[in-house]
Order: sequence, then structure tokens, then C-alpha cells
Amino acid sequence: MRWGLLKILVVLCLGLALCAFEVGTVWAVSNEDCLECHGDPDFSTELPNGKVRSLYVNPDRFKASVHGVNEVSCTDCHADLSELDYDKDVPHKVPAAPVSCGDCHDEEQSAYESSVHASFRKQGKKTAPYCFNCHDYHYTKHLEALTVEERADKFCLKCHDPMKIHAWLPEKKLHFKHVGCSVCHAPETGGEVALRLYDVAKGEFLSGEKLLKVLKVDYDNFAKHFDKDGDGKFSADELSQLVKVLRKNKIHAVVRGEFVVKYDPSLHAIVKDKAVKDCDACHSANSSFMQKVYLVVSKKDGTAAKYPVDNKALSSIYVSDFYAINANRVPWLDIIGVLIVLGGVAFAGGHGTLRLLTIPLRRKDK
Repeated sequence: MRWGLLKILVVLCLGLALCAFEVGTVWAVSNEDCLECHGDPDFSTELPNGKVRSLYVNPDRFKASVHGVNEVSCTDCHADLSELDYDKDVPHKVPAAPVSCGDCHDEEQSAYESSVHASFRKQGKKTAPYCFNCHDYHYTKHLEALTVEERADKFCLKCHDPMKIHAWLPEKKLHFKHVGCSVCHAPETGGEVALRLYDVAKGEFLSGEKLLKVLKVDYDNFAKHFDKDGDGKFSADELSQLVKVLRKNKIHAVVRGEFVVKYDPSLHAIVKDKAVKDCDACHSANSSFMQKVYLVVSKKDGTAAKYPVDNKALSSIYVSDFYAINANRVPWLDIIGVLIVLGGVAFAGGHGTLRLLTIPLRRKDK
């Protein structure tokens, strides 16, 4: 009897559940649910102004992003879309509420609030950048491996033309090639010199993957492979040895240097009026940049391994196209300068000596 009653109760519960499902089902949201629609390359909507806006999210690119790798769900950011109702044409609220990056990235948000960008937004200038204007909506990746020019292209040059707004700066092209915008515009972050291996023959920076494959080492043992004196830093000789090994493997490498800032939340406190315009910040033997020198080796995920380098290595003949006047010395330039001076003295001295020796002859001719 009890088993019969239990069966009846089970059937009734299932019946009620099915009725509820038919009347209107609300589902908790997973990334897969969102991608059923947003994973369609043709998925889009028409805006009030008649323009068509794509609503497509590339699943593979999202999975490779920082958020995807860290298993951040769609609703972790779109917190107002925590449920789907498939009885509606659009199963969630439209429009969705703006995403608040500061809910997770509170330090970055705090730094941004003191930036020139935030001040413009507070003044009502809607074109002033917010998080998503610089960082891709769904494809945010680590940025440590980017060069100065790549960082500028990805961020600053979207809005700014530095050639038009730095009238005071000499050698603009050279500075913009080797000095990151944030070095001067986020001075509180702290900077360093980043050295990268450059393949001259192919005209590209050498990826970490290719570098380690050629050397047959991993990231943990890369520096140890060349650190013969065991001091934990690349000396000038050790850096030169690295380049020589690469050249033996038919990679015509040189080392290129850049002034960069470390990746830190304070990097988002971009300033304008307080930007550094003091040349001695870099062009000085006591420059803080020159105290922190690293060899940067990229990783697939956009991060980078950084290996300490003795700042005297900046004088190596293999460090190409990187010379900060008054900050680092290039020995072969010193040698050339000395030879020029000695050549001038020798010529003047030789000429004077010959004049003295030939005085009797010249008098006789007269």
C-alpha cells in the first residue's frame, strides 16, 4: 500500500513539474546557453539609427581570452542576465545593463577614476574611453608581451595622434618607437628597460616559443643556461653569448631596448597636465629606468617571462638601436670619438712638425 501511494506522489510531482515547464520555464544561464545565439556569426540587431550591430561572440577567441582561461562566466559580467525565459522572443532583458568592470577590478577602477579619461567622462564627454574602449569586449588578453609600438597601436593611437600633440619633444619618431606612452603619462607606475630579441633577417621580434625551441630549454632553465657566474643576471658577455648562439643557429638576432612601465593597476591613472616632460627622467645615469633592466621573452598567452639583466649590458654591441644620451654609454662610440680626437691631434702635430723640419729648405728656396 505504501509503495502504491509513493508511486502516485512521484507521478503527481512529475506532472506538476511538466506543467510548470510548459507554462513558462526560467533557466539559470551558462556560457553555452548564451552562445546558442551569440555563437552564430550572423547574429545581429538593427539599431534605432538603422545601423546593424553584430552580437556575435567567437567561442574560440573567448575561450583563449583572460576571462575564458579563468572560467569567467557570461553572467559574472552581465550580472543582470542571470535567468533566461524562452517563452519570450528575446529570453533576457533588453538592453542589458552596462557591465561594471570595477566589481572585480577594483584597484584598476580606482586608478581610472583619477585619470584624464575619467575626468572627461564626468564632464559629459561620452567619447572619452572607458574600460571596453581599450580592452576588447570579450577577447581581453594579457599584454606584457607586447612591444611599445604594439601597445600604442592597440590603445593610444585609436584616439590620439602623438605627432600632433608633442611639439616640445625632439626626435619624436625615435621616442615613440622606444618609449611607451604610459612612461610619461602614468609616471606613478614605475618603469624599466625591456630588452627583446629581434630577428633582423625576418624583420620581427623573436617569439619565446621559437627561441626556446632553438635553444632546447624551457622558461625555467633559459637564464640558467647562460648565467655562467651564477649571479642571477645576464651580464654583457652572457647576453652576447646568447646572440652568438642564435646566430650559429641561423637566426641573425640583435637586442632591442624599450622604456616601458610595469603592469600594475596604477597604469590606468593616465594624466595629461602632470605628464613627465623632464628629459633627465630617462637621460641620466641615475635614471630609475636604468636600475631595472630585463630581457623579456613572450609566452603564448600574452604574458612574458622577465629575466634580470645587468645594466652594463646596455653597452653591448649587440644591443641595437637603443641609446639614451647621458644614461648609457656605447663603448665603440667612445672609441670612435677618441680616434677622431687623436687623429686631429696627430694631423695638427704632424703638420706642425713637418713645417719646423722644412724651415731650412723653405728659406733656401727664398
